[in-house]
Amino acid sequence: MNENAPRPQFEDVAEVVRYQLSRRSLVGGGAAAALTGLLAACSGGGSYSDKPANNKPVATKSVQIGKANIPVPRDQSVIIGQVEFTVFDSFNTMIPNGAPSGAGFEICREAMFYLSFATGELKPWLATAYKYNAGHTELTITFDPLAKWSDGKPLTANDFKFTVMLLRDRPELFGGGGELKEFVKEIVLPDDHTAVIKLTKATPRFHYNFIAAIAGGFDILPAHVWQGQDPTKFKSNPPVRSGPYKLKTAIRNQKMFVWEKDPNYWNKDKLDVAAQYVVFQSVSKQADQASLAFERAEFDVGSIDEQHAKQLRNTGYPNLVTTQFHDPNPRVMWLNCDPARGVISEPKMRWAINYCLDRAKIGKSIWPVEVPPAVYPWADYPTNDKWKNDELANKYKFEFNLDKATGILDEICPKNAAGKRMYKGKEVNLEIITPSPVDGGEYAIANVLKTDLAKVGVPATLRSLSGSVHGEKFERGEFDIDSSWAGFANDPEQMYSDWESAKAQPIGKNAAGKNKMRFRNTKFDELSHQLAAMDPSAPEAKPLMDEALEIYLQNLPLLSVIQTGYPSYFNTVFWTGWPTDDDLYEVPLNWWQHFIFILGKIKATGTKGPA
Repeated sequence: MNENAPRPQFEDVAEVVRYQLSRRSLVGGGAAAALTGLLAACSGGGSYSDKPANNKPVATKSVQIGKANIPVPRDQSVIIGQVEFTVFDSFNTMIPNGAPSGAGFEICREAMFYLSFATGELKPWLATAYKYNAGHTELTITFDPLAKWSDGKPLTANDFKFTVMLLRDRPELFGGGGELKEFVKEIVLPDDHTAVIKLTKATPRFHYNFIAAIAGGFDILPAHVWQGQDPTKFKSNPPVRSGPYKLKTAIRNQKMFVWEKDPNYWNKDKLDVAAQYVVFQSVSKQADQASLAFERAEFDVGSIDEQHAKQLRNTGYPNLVTTQFHDPNPRVMWLNCDPARGVISEPKMRWAINYCLDRAKIGKSIWPVEVPPAVYPWADYPTNDKWKNDELANKYKFEFNLDKATGILDEICPKNAAGKRMYKGKEVNLEIITPSPVDGGEYAIANVLKTDLAKVGVPATLRSLSGSVHGEKFERGEFDIDSSWAGFANDPEQMYSDWESAKAQPIGKNAAGKNKMRFRNTKFDELSHQLAAMDPSAPEAKPLMDEALEIYLQNLPLLSVIQTGYPSYFNTVFWTGWPTDDDLYEVPLNWWQHFIFILGKIKATGTKGPA
């Protein structure tokens, strides 16, 4: 790189994680469905791993290889078992149900920068560097002049400008409005490979928006394809992006996506992926059948749960690799704070619900692997310890205490002569929703809460909703409690900004990922605005953060339930070199954009599949 070119900084992993987690939203359709039960990764400085016992079994069992149901050669293909796909003909990430999440789109589209939770490395990719001016009112990003779209057209700074301005001016789109609207004044292009973003106000974190750290990052669109299209309707099928794979075919009746190596991939000198094909396929809903498919090496990644993995380890299955992480997203309960929803809008009611959460039981017996309870609304990484305030946590102590819950409920919604709790003349009955299937962890967590609510006289309905249905109800605020996941942390400019009152939509209007709890608090808004331009690590920021944290604890618009641990499973019959707890060279999550680097690392064993 040119000595005078702006250079990327070495990012604080935890800082970027805090920023991006606070911007993750539960979108509709495939994304919401795919994220259910999918793990995420750890902060920098190595893996926060809980290794299972017998992770390296003695090779005492032979493998009976099954015939994979794919239309391409088995020995040239990586096959990934995933959740139920519902979208097959659209790759528009900006609209509900517009793109299939976890179906391989992530190996087709590339990021400007990659930040690895596994190593802490910031890797420039489509972009080569970024640099702020002295006042943090301008951000200059340079793009790799070699970058090309899959149709051979050059990828330039103009594509970046087109995408940013489209999203800035269309807040109804996923990724639209928000910080782009708040901070982007204009973008100037001195040349084809340089973009100068002129900001409306100073901010030292704006570049975080363009780093792929968690799941799917900023999706640059090819302007020559998207110009003139209606972004609320355009399907972008097949997708034109810059990654090492292109879509070969999507087979709806087999719930399968087949991606093929692009022979003209622009960055082959840095990344030469091994597999000619990568196949993403929905696995059987029957866990035994899905596990058998993994055991027979019909899948290389996934298609098995921890219960069946333990069985394989215990029987000496020789080709199972298990890698574990704590998710940066604790499992949570979103609580609707809008007065139109009745008693749930009362902070005391939300505290009563908090006393009905048996976090210890949930962490020990509900989740597939044992995990600790969560108090703060962020992951329990050591890098986050500096943001805790144990004095406040003790003042607003989280505990499972049905007597305390009953006392609060008797105050705000006492029982009538028929024994029914009443609030403002209406019988109390809460509606709990979850995107989790009925055999999923989030559903089980909600069911535990439902059972304990009934013990204190609060009846509740619990419904598992499909991705698109859940996404719509969740964003429109048509729920009392939502059992799912969140990615909050305490970088105040990031954690709090989405909770500001101005971003609380009325019930029935799409929240577009912002303030989905409809939380409103003017003092909280003031603190968020004060913190917006501050370095979160500055000494003067911590008292303001603590003040905002106390408002959160007083009001509980969201209940952290448990930290989240997941194992990830790989099969070594056809491919070796997968990331392990001992060799964690990259985050091992196939639905993240980082997976292309794993595909560039693995090697074929030479095994041939059945004819």
